[in-house]
Amino acid sequence: MPTGAVTHTKAWIEMAHRYSATAIGVLVVVLAATAVVESRRKRVRATPVWAIATVLWIIAQGAFGALTVTMSLYPAIVTLHLLGGLGLLALLAIQAEAYEPRPLPLSPTLRFGVAAVAVLALVQIALGGWVSTNYAVLACRELPTCQGAWWPDMDFAAGFVLLRPLGGTGDGAFLPFAALTAIHVAHRLGAMVVLAAIALLAWRLLASGGPVAARPWGWALAGIALWQALSGLGNVLLGWPLVLAVAHTAGSAALVVVLTILLARSSGSPRQSIAAWPTARRHLAS
Repeated sequence: MPTGAVTHTKAWIEMAHRYSATAIGVLVVVLAATAVVESRRKRVRATPVWAIATVLWIIAQGAFGALTVTMSLYPAIVTLHLLGGLGLLALLAIQAEAYEPRPLPLSPTLRFGVAAVAVLALVQIALGGWVSTNYAVLACRELPTCQGAWWPDMDFAAGFVLLRPLGGTGDGAFLPFAALTAIHVAHRLGAMVVLAAIALLAWRLLASGGPVAARPWGWALAGIALWQALSGLGNVLLGWPLVLAVAHTAGSAALVVVLTILLARSSGSPRQSIAAWPTARRHLAS
């Protein structure tokens, strides 16, 4: 409650987040400076562009963190702050791959599948952030129905107005419960699409005839999909316990990292991918 007394436990959580964010910012700046120096000394072939971009990204992320506090948990700002954190993970993963390239030979069809799943996952994570920042998790407390109906009363127009305060509509009125229901159901529907897409991609990566080096990534995607399904169901059925909320966010972070690495390693030309098969097999064996 904005007008309530300060809770010391929550204050410690908030300050721990600020201190860790500052530490990460310092490390990112040091990493960028090192990348520039090593690149000028010709010790690394990778360009420092990604490292510099990460510094700019984390500056923007810090600004969104400040706005999260000063704008009283404005849903659009908080959601962008979440997406920014996951974007930081992706940038760091890209840097790691640039400094030690490990090509993964995938067919053009599979590379397109990875990119398509990445886009779907991004949309779904944004929907999940919108559910969380609007406190819409508890709008539906049973499965597979919601409020005892397959299609409950929903107000998508009010629910997906981006420029509005927490708990309010664009014109300053209170946000109707039907809007929270619409936000929740949209995330549920998106989850079914994304889980199906991840399952299909994982199956294709595990299918016989593909590169052996791709199979661990298929298992990783299958495990993340199962983790997300179980933690998402638990949030609904168990009343949004903190441990499951954090677990669900962690699963999203893991999915972003895995898809980013797959995109980075499979982004070479078909000829380069074929030439990389022996290298990929050696990395898998090691």
